[in-house]
Amino acid sequence: MTKIPGAQPQSVSLAASLALLVWAAPAWAGGAADTASTEDPYFEDLPVVLTASRLLQPQSDAPSAITVIDQKMIKASGFRTVPELMRLVPGMYVGFADANRPVVTLHGSADEFTRRMQVLVDGRSVYLPPFGNVNWASLPVLFEDIERIEVVRGPSSASHGSNAFYGTINIITLDAAAQNGTSVSIKGGAATDVSARVSAAGERFDYRVSVGSRADSGLENGKLNDYSATRLFNLRASYRPDFSNTVDVQLGGSDGVLGLGIYGRPEDAFRETTARTDFQMLSWQHVWSRNDETRLTFSRTAYRTLDPHVCVDSSACQGTAPPRVAGSTGFIAQPNTSERTELEVQNTHQLSPDNRLVWGGGMRRDAADYSLLLQTPTTINPWRLFAHDEWRATPQTVFNIGAMLENDGLGNTSNAPRISVNYHLTPQQTLRLGWSTATRSPAMSEALIKADNTVLGGTYVQPLLPLKPERIETRELGYLGEFHSMALTLDVRLYQERVNDQIWYDKWVIVTPNINDSPDSFKNLFSAEFKGLEITLKHQWDAGRSFVVGNYAYQEASAGLSALPTQYNSPVSGYAGPSYLTGFPSWGALLQALYQQQYFDSYPELTPRHSMSLLLSQDLGSGWRVGAGYYYRSQVRVGDVSLDVTPETVMHRLDLNLSKSFKLDKGARAEVTLVVQNATQDDYTKYGTVNAAAEIPFVRRAWLGATFSF
Repeated sequence: MTKIPGAQPQSVSLAASLALLVWAAPAWAGGAADTASTEDPYFEDLPVVLTASRLLQPQSDAPSAITVIDQKMIKASGFRTVPELMRLVPGMYVGFADANRPVVTLHGSADEFTRRMQVLVDGRSVYLPPFGNVNWASLPVLFEDIERIEVVRGPSSASHGSNAFYGTINIITLDAAAQNGTSVSIKGGAATDVSARVSAAGERFDYRVSVGSRADSGLENGKLNDYSATRLFNLRASYRPDFSNTVDVQLGGSDGVLGLGIYGRPEDAFRETTARTDFQMLSWQHVWSRNDETRLTFSRTAYRTLDPHVCVDSSACQGTAPPRVAGSTGFIAQPNTSERTELEVQNTHQLSPDNRLVWGGGMRRDAADYSLLLQTPTTINPWRLFAHDEWRATPQTVFNIGAMLENDGLGNTSNAPRISVNYHLTPQQTLRLGWSTATRSPAMSEALIKADNTVLGGTYVQPLLPLKPERIETRELGYLGEFHSMALTLDVRLYQERVNDQIWYDKWVIVTPNINDSPDSFKNLFSAEFKGLEITLKHQWDAGRSFVVGNYAYQEASAGLSALPTQYNSPVSGYAGPSYLTGFPSWGALLQALYQQQYFDSYPELTPRHSMSLLLSQDLGSGWRVGAGYYYRSQVRVGDVSLDVTPETVMHRLDLNLSKSFKLDKGARAEVTLVVQNATQDDYTKYGTVNAAAEIPFVRRAWLGATFSF
């Protein structure tokens, strides 16, 4: 790899700090006060998690660092969307192309498509072809139905497949039996949301039906058309014919309108796009005589959009040149469809009192009809096999060993092993050492692209060489400590990640006399390195009714070429290049300067060097509660933002919320909440690929909400 220098690493000092922390931890734990029972009202045990290994296990036994965002944190934050909640995860980047197009990723975002973070809802992948991204604005999950969110901070392809490259987000909704009764919620202001839920639990049959709508006025700036309005429906039901079998049914969908467009750009005119999602999931679980389990799951997710006014010829759209096709204005109406269908079986065995094994496999069908990028409707059929073993070698030592074998349906078969050892220095102090690999298979839009439109994708040809899966190797050292006497938990992770064969733009892959007519493609081009430190600290008081959670992340990034762009040494001359690249005698020299300046020199900005969050929830008594969230992020430039576009500036953001709960007759309850986001009006800028969008600040926003439960 050709290493490109960035900021000087500080891993030695970080490692020394972590070593000092671990060395001191047993001494802290040894005091008499720390022998307190886990029933201490000022302390709650570490949560039991599922996502890291597919096995239910205490967080201290999991093979990866995990952030758990529970209902208390969700309410305290005042957030109303899942992407915003990711600000509570150390090292997570959260941006917005528009108010209705969030960008979420760990350790480096290449563009607005979150291809390298697996996202699940109750274990069902919500990634869709052809981009391999999540349509967050249309996600058919009501916020009020979320029980918790588990975020695996580190590669987890061994458990969840290709997209789990940097980590996994698992949105876990309330079980059908979790509540009995009816609740209604409404809020109005910068956002207008309405929802209602009816649920009932019985001896054999439970159900939950949720309906609602969510609407957002956008950033309230005349330069952007980024409002959204979406209606949602969700049903979850469980049937238990006997003690050994459970059938779980989930289905739902969303139907919405999303605004798009930037003022002053005719090629990106104001318009309304429609988006419709539906999903179904059927799961059967059987418990065998020795408490072993088998689970069979079938799921289907479909997504349909219509953009009525897509520009495919920017010169014609701007009125500066005749259209390429006679009679065309440069715009077309563009319907798109995508669908994912999956069948998976999972078996869990208790091999011995100290050893558990989960194994299984799945088949998938991905289909997309996206004519601006793919020549014809396209279908691929991936499959995968997985296994994970948890072995408690001694009372203090837990090994987690797992792997995934996966075929991506594009001719690539890859494996992703993972191993970790968790050593319990004391029952409350755990040291974790882990090594893992993960892969990311090429998306349809990369491997099979064939495009000729100057705004949506530009002119592209399919890769000249077949794309290989990207691969990442991670080494990490973690510490998890519980301090009962102080009602405090501490989670520390020190990591180093090396990425090979990263897929990126193969610029001007075929040389033509005019650079604007020279098509691009994709190629396995980059190697990258990420290293950093993540810290989470949680403290509770008032018998757990009040708490504060702090997160901090320090990250470094650097990159170089692992392969050469096709025209990297081309002797063809005759073009001077962009305004910041002039005077090059050949296209090869131009490309070398372009990659160096545009990507490698700015690669350290791909991740914010420093980021932090601080979430406070204080019980004031008599039903009153106040919450506050502070969010800091240093400057960042997402990978597809060119040097002539303003990067995202430093963020200092304060959110506030105040709530009052009431007890009504016959056990009914009510709660009223006021939320103010960016209360101090920090004018930090947003993600954007052109300055007209990138220089728009995030404004102060507020809404008032009420919830009634019967």
